[in-house]
Amino acid sequence: MNSHLPVGRLAEALEAMPRERAWLFVVSATAALSFADSRFPDAGLAPLYIPIICAACWALGERAGYFVALICAFTAVMPHIGVPASSATALAVRVTVRIGTYLFVAGAIMSFRRAFDRQQHLAHVDRMTGALDNENFHLRLTGALHAARQSRETLLLAILDLDDFKAVNNRYGHAAGDRVLRTFARGAAQMVRRQDVFGRIGGDEFALLLRVHPADAGESFARILHERVSAVLAASERPVTCSMGALVIPPHVERDAPTLMNAVDQIMYEAKRSGKNAIHIGSAESLSHQPGHVAPLPLREQTA
Repeated sequence: MNSHLPVGRLAEALEAMPRERAWLFVVSATAALSFADSRFPDAGLAPLYIPIICAACWALGERAGYFVALICAFTAVMPHIGVPASSATALAVRVTVRIGTYLFVAGAIMSFRRAFDRQQHLAHVDRMTGALDNENFHLRLTGALHAARQSRETLLLAILDLDDFKAVNNRYGHAAGDRVLRTFARGAAQMVRRQDVFGRIGGDEFALLLRVHPADAGESFARILHERVSAVLAASERPVTCSMGALVIPPHVERDAPTLMNAVDQIMYEAKRSGKNAIHIGSAESLSHQPGHVAPLPLREQTA
């Protein structure tokens, strides 16, 4: 959505709003409008419930949006209940029209929201594998590193490279190579959690950033990850192996994303130079404190 337009800025503000605050906004706006409508029943304020319904659908989701639409429909007819000039039939028609109209508005907004989310997702992911594309992986990486520093979490950053992948393309064709990439990406995605970051950063290179609990479990988790993705590749249509470089990042290490990516990339190439189908693990503790310089990382483990 175009954030330069007022409606785009409003949509971004609603999306960034915490759920509790969004509920407070919707309830407060509904109560204020209900009070104004009861004081001035002839002012025709009922259409003003529609922006509230739109905000609820956008910020709170489908079920909450329909619930707010029903509440607004009944609230909008409250000033007309008990009015002598209003017959029971007229009141029933008014209620039916309000419910139908407001539910239709909620349905339209939710349909647009689903289409918007789908386009947003497609704009951020690699179309072939469903993993984040290179640009958005690095954006998410930077944000996750900042958040982990604040929460004092240990992270595991890994780069996985498919060994001799070009040979698959050359021998069996690009369609076969694409199927191998999709199989690998699906298998790797099943091993990461919603809060982790997984992306395709090159033709046959993927990267992962994972939160590690407890803090000293980074190396064992890296070994398990390599074993599982290797098993996925071994069971694929055209079996290949995987070289993996992993970097354990303690909470106190202050490093920017490019430096860490450069360090783990070096570790991954050490794994490839050692004979491929291997994992090398290093620690960000050994990064030099000189800006832009990466000290050699001690290899804690190698698995063939």
